[in-house]
Amino acid sequence: MGIGTAEELALAELKAQEQLQATKVQGHDADPERADSTVDVKCPVTGVVSQRARVATDPIVWTEEAWARLQLVPLVARPLARNTVERFARNHGIWRVTTGVMDDNKQAMIEADEFDVETMMVMFTELRAKQIRAETGSLQAFIEEAKAQGITRCPIRDIEDKLGKCPVDFRGVKPEEAKAAVEKLLQ
Repeated sequence: MGIGTAEELALAELKAQEQLQATKVQGHDADPERADSTVDVKCPVTGVVSQRARVATDPIVWTEEAWARLQLVPLVARPLARNTVERFARNHGIWRVTTGVMDDNKQAMIEADEFDVETMMVMFTELRAKQIRAETGSLQAFIEEAKAQGITRCPIRDIEDKLGKCPVDFRGVKPEEAKAAVEKLLQ
């Protein structure tokens, strides 16, 4: 699998959107934390909502402000950013992610002066995606300009074929002589 093709980026963004749909967003940073640390559970049959004590496998809850900040991360990198913050929260016994928790996570990463390989690869992929998007516009303009001039195929293959038949050895020839020989060949 290569890095950065348009199809791969589209699939990565689709996968990222699917992963983010499972995230639970509830409350605001200013809301007081519940002291009892309970979680609402819904019966799949009756739909009745009840509460039980929180366990380690329960999903982390994000506040509206923290979720809004996460939305600023490029879509392809969002699941990784979410997982990194949630891992930090779980390791510190935090079940509710606020902007403060995100700041603490960022500061801990800076102090540790390390990023995992997965984080770096996602950053690289996102950078490459931006480059591809930037190149696509100029490349498309170049193609449209060539079509407007009546060029229907790329002449580079024709030149390569003709160069294979060229009798001139370019290693022992002055640049002017080589240019003249190539021009003669292409006529």
